[in-house]
Amino acid sequence: MHKIIKFFDIANINENEMNKPLLESTLNNNASFKIKLLVILLLGIGFRLFQYFYNRSLWMDEVYLCSSFTHLGYLDLATQNLDYDQKAPIGFLWMVKLMVDQFGYNEMSLRLIPLFSGMISLFVFSTVCKSILTQHGRIIAMVIISFSPALIYHSVEIKQYSTECLATVLCLYLFTIYENNNEWQKKILWGIFGGILVWFSFSVIFILAGLAVGLTVNSFIKRDWQRLKFNMLPFSIWLLSFITNYLLFTHKHAESQWIVYFFKVYENFMPLFPHTIGQLKWFPKNFFDMLDYPLGLYINLKGIVQSDVIKILMLPIIPGLIFFCGIFSLFKYHRKYFYSLIMPVILMCAASGIYLYPLVERFWVFIAPIFIIFIAVGSEYLQKLIKSKKFLWVLTLLLLIAPIVQSTYLIIEPQNFYVHKKSYEKESLLYIDNNFIAGDAVYNYWNNTPGYNVYKHIYDFRYKAIQGSDFRSSSKNLEDYNNNLKNDFKKFKGCKRVWLVFNNQFLTDIGDKVDDPLWYYKNNMSPNDNLIQQLSLFARPISKQIKKDITIYLFESFDDNSKLSSSRD
Repeated sequence: MHKIIKFFDIANINENEMNKPLLESTLNNNASFKIKLLVILLLGIGFRLFQYFYNRSLWMDEVYLCSSFTHLGYLDLATQNLDYDQKAPIGFLWMVKLMVDQFGYNEMSLRLIPLFSGMISLFVFSTVCKSILTQHGRIIAMVIISFSPALIYHSVEIKQYSTECLATVLCLYLFTIYENNNEWQKKILWGIFGGILVWFSFSVIFILAGLAVGLTVNSFIKRDWQRLKFNMLPFSIWLLSFITNYLLFTHKHAESQWIVYFFKVYENFMPLFPHTIGQLKWFPKNFFDMLDYPLGLYINLKGIVQSDVIKILMLPIIPGLIFFCGIFSLFKYHRKYFYSLIMPVILMCAASGIYLYPLVERFWVFIAPIFIIFIAVGSEYLQKLIKSKKFLWVLTLLLLIAPIVQSTYLIIEPQNFYVHKKSYEKESLLYIDNNFIAGDAVYNYWNNTPGYNVYKHIYDFRYKAIQGSDFRSSSKNLEDYNNNLKNDFKKFKGCKRVWLVFNNQFLTDIGDKVDDPLWYYKNNMSPNDNLIQQLSLFARPISKQIKKDITIYLFESFDDNSKLSSSRD
C-alpha cells in the first residue's frame, strides 16, 4: 500500500519552488490524506470501467463517427472527409483506428481511446492539483473530476471529447513543470510537448494560446523581460505546430455553413454584444447548464420534477458562488495563475461570439479542468474565511453531493445514464435478428441508415436490410412523396412478413435545414406516422416495439399485391 500511495507524489520532479501550491497548506502530507485521494481516484476509475463494460448501444452521434472506421484507412482518415460531415483530430482518429485494427471493429475497441483518456486524466490532474492546491482544494477538485457524470460519460463515448479534456490536463501539467524554468532546453521540451497535443485535440489551441497570452501579459506587467524572452520559444513552436496541422489536416474540417446554421438555430453561440433580454438570459442559463454538464454540480431533475419553482430552488447557487470566489482569489493573490487560466476561457468565449465555437454540453468538456480549479481555489478561499469547521463541512457537502449521488445512482441504474443520449439501436436490430425467419424482409427507413450500416459490421446479422430511399428532396409535396414510397415498397413485394425499422429522434440528415421541406415536417401527422400509414395500406401490423429512439413494426399478409403493382413507376 505504501508503494501505491507513494505513486501520487510524482509531482516532485526536482523543480523545487516550481511546484509550490498556490495556497500553502498548514498541514503536512499524511497517509490519511493520501488514502482518501487514492480512494477517490480508484472510484473514478471504477465508475468509468463499469460504464465501459456495461457496453450500452452506440447512439447516433457515435454512429456518425464510427461509420468512417468501417472503410477508411489511415491515409484516408487524414486526407478524406469523414462520413456524415464528422470532424475529429487526426491523432485521435489514428489511435482509434489502431485499436480497431488490433481488437476488431466493435463498441469496446472503438471506445478504448476515450476510456484511456478519461482514466489518464485523473492521474495527471491529481499531479496538477498537487502543484497548485492545498489538501482541501485537491480533495474538492479530484472528487469533481472523478465523479462528474458527464466526464464519466465522455470516457466511454466514442467521440474525441475525453481526449480533448486530457489534452487540457496535460497542458496544465506541462505548465506547472516548465513555466518557471528559464533554461532553453526545458523551454524547447515545453514547446515540443505542447505542439504534439495540437495533433490530438482541436480545442487545446484555446489552452495553449490562453497560456501564451496570459503569461505574456503577466511578464509585461512585472517587466520580466527575461522570462518573456524564454517563453517566446515554446509559444513559437506551438504556433508553428498549429499552422502545420491546419494546413495539412484541419483545414478540411473547417466549420461548414450548415453547422453554423444548426448551432445558431439552437442558440449555442454566446451573444458577443447582447442587446435583448433574451440574449442577456443566455449567460446565466448557460452558466448554470455548464455547472450541470460537464461539472455535475447540479442534481438534474429533468423529466422528474415539473415545477419551475422547485427547479429554480435547486439551481447550483453554492457551486456558482464558489466558482467566482476562486476567480476573485486568483486575481487578488496569484495574478500569474489568474491570467494564465482566465485567458483560455476568454478566448473560448470570443470564438463562440464570432460563431467559431458553440457552447453547449460536450463543447464545455475540454475547459472543465480549469473550471474545477476555479472551484477548488474558491473552496480554499472560503476555508480561510470561515472559522466554523461545521459550516465548512456543510458547504463542502452541498458542493459535492450532486456528483457523488449521481455517479453512484448511475451504477445502480445505468440505463438512465443521460437518457437524452440513450439509444436502443443495438437492442432493436438484435431483436429483429433473433426473431427473423426465412422469407422475411427488413425495411430500414432512410433515417436509420447510419445505425444499421454501422451495426451490420459489428454483428453478423442473419438478415440483410432493404435500405429505404430518402425522397424528400425529389418530391414536390406529401402526395408525391407517398407515391415514391409505394414504389420503394416494391423492393419487398411478395414477402409474407416485413419488419419496419425507423428512428424516432433523428428525422433530418446531416446538412439539412431545420424543418425543411415544410410539407414533410409540418403536416397533420409526423413523418414516421405517415410512413406507418402508407405501409398499412398493403399490410397489417401484427406487433410493434417502441423505444425512445427506435421503433420496430412487424407487418404480414401482403395478399393484395395489385396495389403495389399499380403504383406509379
